[in-house]
Order: sequence, then structure tokens, then C-alpha cells
Amino acid sequence: MPGSEPDTSAPRRAPALAIALGLALVAAMLGVGKLALRESAVVPLPKHRAPDFKATRIGGESVRLSDLRGKVVVLNIWATWCKPCEEEAPSLERLYQKIKSGPLGGDFEILAVSIDARSRDAVLPFQRKFNLTFPILFDPDGRVSRIYQTTGVPETFVIDREGTIREKVVGPREWDRPEMVQWFSDVVREGTGGAPAAGARPAG
Repeated sequence: MPGSEPDTSAPRRAPALAIALGLALVAAMLGVGKLALRESAVVPLPKHRAPDFKATRIGGESVRLSDLRGKVVVLNIWATWCKPCEEEAPSLERLYQKIKSGPLGGDFEILAVSIDARSRDAVLPFQRKFNLTFPILFDPDGRVSRIYQTTGVPETFVIDREGTIREKVVGPREWDRPEMVQWFSDVVREGTGGAPAAGARPAG
């Protein structure tokens, strides 16, 4: 109305709203940062402790990596839509069968962690197609991938009996080459007083 004082509350409210939104954004970023620090507190590189995690198998039972301490574990992070993953899956199964059928087969395990969003619906046909018998775990939200700081699939981590990462392998491998089978066999034997592993290292 003529003669009335102008309303100055709106200009004052705008900066206050911007400040509030800025503070909320900073708080959210700090929260994400703390989560990332918790999940990557252990650097997933060779000679470092393998970060622990818990995931679910196809049958519904949970598996925790630390429960396998005392075994050599091959942690393979993969996806059904990944062509290199499909190419290496049969050789990974053959490696599994060769080591598991040996005298120290009980001290060896493969954990194949699928990052497929559709999880069971995508993985079951893949498992049947290649007759995979090693444990397959689900990671649809990518938590295991974040913990291990993977940049793609497949990526594989060889974890020794003490829970230490021995090798990090980026990309596919022909896992059942004789020299590689020999290397894995030696790594499994190391914990029983065997000689240091010889043969072809997976990351070599």
C-alpha cells in the first residue's frame, strides 16, 4: 500500500536459506567421507591386510571373509555382463577343481563376488551355463567393490592364510595354466612348512 514500509524480510530469508543449505551439504559430505574412511581403512594392496566383509551366497547363507582365516582365498569380483569375466570363469572353475582335489584342498577357497544389480536372477543362469561350483556371493550395492577400491571387473585378490593380500590382479587370467596351478599349490603349502611359492604369479 502507498506509504507502507517495504517488506525486507524476503531478502533476509534468502541468505539464511542459502547458509542452511550449505551447512546441510557440508554435513552430508562429511558423513560420506566418514563412511568412505570406515570402508577403506585398510588399503587393499599386496602385503596389506585384506579388508573384512560379509555377503550372501546364492543359497541365502551369509559368508564372512574373516571366517576363512587359515585358508588361501581367491576373491574374484565380477559381473555376468562382463565379457572378460565370462571368458575367465571356466579356467577359474578348473583351478578350483585342481586345488580342491589335492591333499590340501580344504585349505583353499574361491569367493566370486557378483556386482550384478539383479543378483540371483542374473547369476543363476551364469552359474549353470559354466557349471561353477565355487561359492558365489552377491554385492548388488557395490559395498565389497568399494572396500576393495576396484576400478572395474574382473579384479581378483589372492589372500593368504594370515589374511594378507598376496596378489592383486586387474583383468582376466587363464587361471589353470600349469605354472599358475603350481604357484597356488605352493601358496597353500606355505602354511604347512612348505617352500615359498614358485611358478607363475597371477599378477606377473
